[in-house]
Amino acid sequence: MRLRWPVALLVTLLVVVLGTLMGSRTPAEAAKKITIKDSMGRTVRVPCPPQRIVEVNGDVAELICALGDAGKIVGASSYTLQDKFFTSRLKKAQDVGKSFTPSVEKILALKPDVVFGYGKFLKPEIIAQLERAGVPVVLLDCYKIKTMAEDIRTLGVILNRQKEAAAYIAYFEKYRKLFADRVKKIPVNRRPRVYLEQYTDYTLSGPGSGGAELLDGVGARNIGAGLRVPYPKISPEWLLAQNPDVIIKACGSSITSGYGEKPDAMAKKRAEMMRRPGWSRIAAVRQGKVYMLSSEIFTGPRAIVGMAYMAKWLYPQLFKDVNPAAIHKEMLKKFHGLELKGAYVYP
Repeated sequence: MRLRWPVALLVTLLVVVLGTLMGSRTPAEAAKKITIKDSMGRTVRVPCPPQRIVEVNGDVAELICALGDAGKIVGASSYTLQDKFFTSRLKKAQDVGKSFTPSVEKILALKPDVVFGYGKFLKPEIIAQLERAGVPVVLLDCYKIKTMAEDIRTLGVILNRQKEAAAYIAYFEKYRKLFADRVKKIPVNRRPRVYLEQYTDYTLSGPGSGGAELLDGVGARNIGAGLRVPYPKISPEWLLAQNPDVIIKACGSSITSGYGEKPDAMAKKRAEMMRRPGWSRIAAVRQGKVYMLSSEIFTGPRAIVGMAYMAKWLYPQLFKDVNPAAIHKEMLKKFHGLELKGAYVYP
C-alpha cells in the first residue's frame, strides 16, 4: 500500500531539503563551474558567473567594468584604486595591496570566488597560497594586442557576459585591422625607427612586450627588435648610437596622466628627457618628435587609442582621417558610460 502525499507538502519538503543542502554554500559554490584556459595555458575551474571578484590586474579590472560587472569586484590592487578612472565604480572594493605582491591574508578575508592576476608578474608563491586555500586564480594578460581578443573572450565566458565581450572585441579589432592594413605595404626602409621607453628610464620595449606589439601594429621599426628580452635595460651610449627618428615614453604611476588628470607631469618629463646628456644629437629630439603616452592607452584594453596616436605621429598623411580623441571618446561612452576628460598624450 503506497502513501499518497499532498503535492503542496511534497514541494515544501523539497524546498526545506534544498535549503539545508545549500545553506552553507556561497552563491558561487551553488553556481555551475566551468573549466577555462588562461593566458598562461593553465587549466582552471571557476564558478560561472562569480559573485565576488578580487583583481590584482588593472587591465582585467577595466574589462570587468566594461562588460558590466564592476559591482562584483570586492577587492582590488592599490594601483587600481588610486586610478581616477575607477573611482566612481569601485567604491566598495577593498585594497589588497600591490598588483604583483598582494596580501594573501587580505584577499582571503574577502572570501572571493576568483582572483584575476597578471600571468608573468603575480608571484608564484602567492598563487600557490591562494589555490591551497581553495580560491581559483586566473592569469589573464589583457594587455597584449595579439591575444587581446582571446583574453576578452575567456573573461566573457567566466562572467557569462559573452555578448558584451563580443561587442568589445569587434570594436577593438576594427581599429587594429585598420592600422595593420594601411601600413602593411610600407617598405621596411621607409618606416620610422622608434625608441619606445617603458615606465622606467632607459628600459626598452623588446620582443614579447606589449609595447613591441603596439609598434609592430602601426608599422614602426622598433630599435629593440633585435634584442633577446622583453624589457632590456639599455645604456645611454647605445641609444645615442641608434639615433631613433621618434621617441615615445610610456607614462606610469610616477608620471601623472590619464583620466581626470592634467598634462603638467608629462610636459615636465618630456622637457627633462630632451635635456638628457647627448640627446640633442638624436634626430627625434632635434625634430621635436618626442611624445608622452599615458599608461591608460599604452597596451591594455584601450591600446587601440594609443595605436591611433602612434599612427598619427609616425604617418600623419596616411592617417589624416583618424581622430584618436574621437575614438577614445566613443570607447569611453560606449563601454563605460564616461565622458572623455584628462591628459593622455603630450604634446
